[in-house]
Amino acid sequence: MRITAGELRGRKVAVPKAEGLRPTPAKVRQALFNILGSVESMKMLDLFAGSGVMALEALSRGAAQAISIEQQRPLTQQMLALRDQWQLEARWEVHAATVERALSRFADQNFDLVFADPPYLKGFAEKIPAWLEQSGVRCGQLVIEESKRARVCWPDGWCCESSRDYGSSVLHFLRRA
Repeated sequence: MRITAGELRGRKVAVPKAEGLRPTPAKVRQALFNILGSVESMKMLDLFAGSGVMALEALSRGAAQAISIEQQRPLTQQMLALRDQWQLEARWEVHAATVERALSRFADQNFDLVFADPPYLKGFAEKIPAWLEQSGVRCGQLVIEESKRARVCWPDGWCCESSRDYGSSVLHFLRRA
């Protein structure tokens, strides 16, 4: 897998074999960042980070900071190794924890972008807005990737501004109502 644009464009990100790992394809990453426009100087929170490729795309395109949260330790270890190898220590934090538990570390922080790619069809997608609220994490834009087959019911106080289909995936763009 390669970074698609920006200062890290063309660099390879190895995708380890890990249960449930489903990296976001290049065409979906490109579409997302085209929709978002400039991410220059943004602060991003990457939930269910997997390989970390979404945080890397944001950093490559000028994001000031990215924080990745991933439960599987082998994946976080690989992200940390890549962070050090690419000299991104000052801009990329990686945390090994469940998303629900890790969010408490960022209580009362504001992120320009929160991206979440939870395991498909497990009911996590509709819980993420509530987890953000419970932890006091605020965001300008919340983007959740989910299976096209999922029928998600967003919690009160959140509105889905748009949903975009890409093959078997859908990107949902949410904001606080």
